Amino acid sequence: MPVEYQEEKMELWDQLAFEYDPKSPVRRIWTKNSVWVDVIKDAMHGCKKVLDVGCGAGFPSVFLAKWFDMFCLDRSKNMILLASKRAKEEGVKIKLFRADSCRLPFKDSIFDGVYCKFALWPLKRPEEAIKEMIRVLKPNGKIAIVEVDRKGKKQSISLRSKIFYFIYLRIKQKIFKYPDTRPIWKRLMKETEKNPRVNLDMVSSVLKRNNCNILKIEPKLKEMTYTAIGRIMGSNHEDYFLCVAKKE
Repeated sequence: MPVEYQEEKMELWDQLAFEYDPKSPVRRIWTKNSVWVDVIKDAMHGCKKVLDVGCGAGFPSVFLAKWFDMFCLDRSKNMILLASKRAKEEGVKIKLFRADSCRLPFKDSIFDGVYCKFALWPLKRPEEAIKEMIRVLKPNGKIAIVEVDRKGKKQSISLRSKIFYFIYLRIKQKIFKYPDTRPIWKRLMKETEKNPRVNLDMVSSVLKRNNCNILKIEPKLKEMTYTAIGRIMGSNHEDYFLCVAKKE
């Protein structure tokens, strides 16, 4: 992929950094931050040195740094800057790297745990990213992947979901003064529509082929992590899954 194209795409993600802010009041409307922290904390149980691949603006790594030695990686400059700011505010230390998920800047077998949360779907080579995560993982280390279980089925949006989403957008823009990011998301969706489909079957298959044993699968993560309003707005969305595995 040409560098110019990569940087143009990163500029789009840079404009979305505020939406990934660990302290965003808007996030709390539709998702349960504390549940996400517990989900990843449990998945990484027994680990000390942990890598977050595609860390965004630092959620949930900023909060997980209380229990783990956190290394966080993302391609977006603004995401990294915001993650650094939030870590300082929380009084925790996280090590931040701006790098490509498919070319991790680490030696083999150095992390006790690696996780990736909703950061595979934008990649043209998600399988390569998973292999890289396994490469930097120690033997018996744990890898956890959270993604949307994309089946390619289009579901109709209910009138109730449309109404609640409209209200959510008004609150976001009028009360919190957030810009309308729908045009940016539309561009990203268009640019990634031909990417390999990331779902539970794909992820578990790649892990098994690369000497990892599946420890846990949670196929209904959306229900656990959505607020009541989030469930209504996202009723037509495909489910989220968690897949945890151990490297042989």
